[in-house]
Amino acid sequence: MKVERNIVLILMALLFAAGCYAQELTLDSCLAMAKRNNPDLRKAELSVRRAEEVKAQALTKYFPQVSGTAFGFYALHPLVDVGIDDVGNATVRDLLLTLYGNYGAALGLENTINLFQHGYGAGVTAIQPVFVGGKIVAGNKLAQVGVEAARLQAEVSTRDKLEEVEEAFWMVYGLQLKQRIIDDANALLDTLCQTVSSAVAAGLALPIDLTQVEMRRDDVARQQLQLTSGTRLAKRALALAIGLPNGDSIVLSPPASDLSPFNADLSPFNSQTPEQQLLALRVRAAELEKRMALAEALPQIAVGANYGYSHWQTNLLRDGLNSKTGNGALFVTLNMPLTGWWETAHKIREKQYAVEQAKIDEENLGAQLQLRTQQAYDQMVEADAMMRLQQRALAHAREAYNHTQADYEAGRATIAEWLQAQMALTQAESDLTDAQIACRVRLRRYNDLISGFQHSDF
Repeated sequence: MKVERNIVLILMALLFAAGCYAQELTLDSCLAMAKRNNPDLRKAELSVRRAEEVKAQALTKYFPQVSGTAFGFYALHPLVDVGIDDVGNATVRDLLLTLYGNYGAALGLENTINLFQHGYGAGVTAIQPVFVGGKIVAGNKLAQVGVEAARLQAEVSTRDKLEEVEEAFWMVYGLQLKQRIIDDANALLDTLCQTVSSAVAAGLALPIDLTQVEMRRDDVARQQLQLTSGTRLAKRALALAIGLPNGDSIVLSPPASDLSPFNADLSPFNSQTPEQQLLALRVRAAELEKRMALAEALPQIAVGANYGYSHWQTNLLRDGLNSKTGNGALFVTLNMPLTGWWETAHKIREKQYAVEQAKIDEENLGAQLQLRTQQAYDQMVEADAMMRLQQRALAHAREAYNHTQADYEAGRATIAEWLQAQMALTQAESDLTDAQIACRVRLRRYNDLISGFQHSDF
């Protein structure tokens, strides 16, 4: 009993795990998983953070630059070691010896002087830039442009990647719909095969009729093989885009509404895309780089303050005399580049050419981006019109099938005509599915281009 109970528990756990792994995914859940797991989107987020750190670095240039220094030393022998005997002038040497003999011992003086055998010192300096040719201001503005550009690039990357995810979603979902069409066709052909087999056995139908039904079944079987292979590949592509290890067990939930023609405002809408904004930022960045190049040729003024403390070894007295001093100072610096004007002039011209190039790109690529938006709009309108045409085509194919089926049952149509009508109906259903998926994808693309990346379950 215990072994049986364990087996039951294991089977329940396996069934639960399999159910969790094969849970249905919606479009929103796929997009959310892509945002969390896709490496390109994670890198785009990190690029924004890097740009923000660069901006924070540029901001520190407004504040005083404070530095501290410290040093110490110990020499084997004093760096200064001078005695009375070292005086070269005999008259002066004799006078010093007389003075030292009369007063030196009483005053506690040494007959030699040695200094700087050991000591240490420390200091701190603060420098506040007052004017550096506008380089700090331009640098901060350039860093802000970098942040804006990184955010726009992240938006573009996110938009494009989520478009890929949504397109992969609809592809898999469309293949699921086609699988239902194939299943319905197989069920119908199985029933028809049994009916025709019975009719042939009773002498009411010819063997060729059964052969034609079996040929149609073989054709559907070939379609099933292609569909199975395509579905497996599409699921793996979707799994890779959203960060799942394996896509074989993916099952997609149906959208919130059917894939009927959408009632949207199809009038063109002109708005500035993120790519166009990036082109404008590129011009702005080139102008700021030119301003920073000009700053290198202008004078730079700064004010500062310094304070230092030192302790030096001396032996002027027998008991020793240590020199401990502290001192501070205020100062102003003026840096005037004199020989850099020639180089700076060429650098400024080079930056001006970069500005002109950026403006040409803004105008040229901007026109191309607007053409892309117009093309996306035209494709969306075309896809919507195509879907409506396919709906009418399906209605006509279904009507023709119903009439042919009625004629076949009444003996006015052959089995070949009935199979032809059934095949046309299946193809019309498949074509409508393709048109519906294309419509969803192109609607998403156009919406992203005119109003930023969005998504819905439609």
